[in-house]
Amino acid sequence: MMANKESSTLSRESSSSCTVDEWIQLALCEYELIASLCNAQSLLGNAALSTPPSMPTVGDDDSFNANDDKDVFDTKTLKMQMQQNTLRDLLSSYMDRIDDVRKTHSSIKVKLSSLSTHGVEESHITQTQKRPTPMQEALTRHIQLSERVIRTIMRSSLPGSSGPCGVFFENGLVRTSTLQDHENNVVALASLRASVYRLKSKFGGSDR
Repeated sequence: MMANKESSTLSRESSSSCTVDEWIQLALCEYELIASLCNAQSLLGNAALSTPPSMPTVGDDDSFNANDDKDVFDTKTLKMQMQQNTLRDLLSSYMDRIDDVRKTHSSIKVKLSSLSTHGVEESHITQTQKRPTPMQEALTRHIQLSERVIRTIMRSSLPGSSGPCGVFFENGLVRTSTLQDHENNVVALASLRASVYRLKSKFGGSDR
């Protein structure tokens, strides 16, 4: 019983610890996920703005008649239904991308606290040093940058403040993307990618 408990504990510790190379690789993965989120958001926004409001489904009420049947097979009606199905798929994909970014960002924050380098746990180093190491400071700055980039992509303000989220306003209406939004996203993603490769150059990190 005790052996199983110790095995479970070691498994949890192993899953949260990593080397510098692994941490930087995870940071690169986060960048790619944020870029994917940005693309999914753009696709969803464009689709939402070009898709007409939902139409009643056949059988929703008792007023359906032969004329309704003709409408169901009308080319325009079928096109609208296809657009709405595509919109639902894009929304599902968008929510998945948000969840991927959230989980990965949470993971790099957890792993930073238990980061090991050359077999020496960073947590042991910090017990004998009051100030964080230059590497710790650099990785922490990267995490802070990624949070700013995520807020830029999601067009959100600081946590707890009101405002739009992603392609939606608080009331659920779609927010139109602007050229400035696109330029802001490009600059934000470029800065995050550059930060990853600076860490890779200075502290290690194997190529993919």
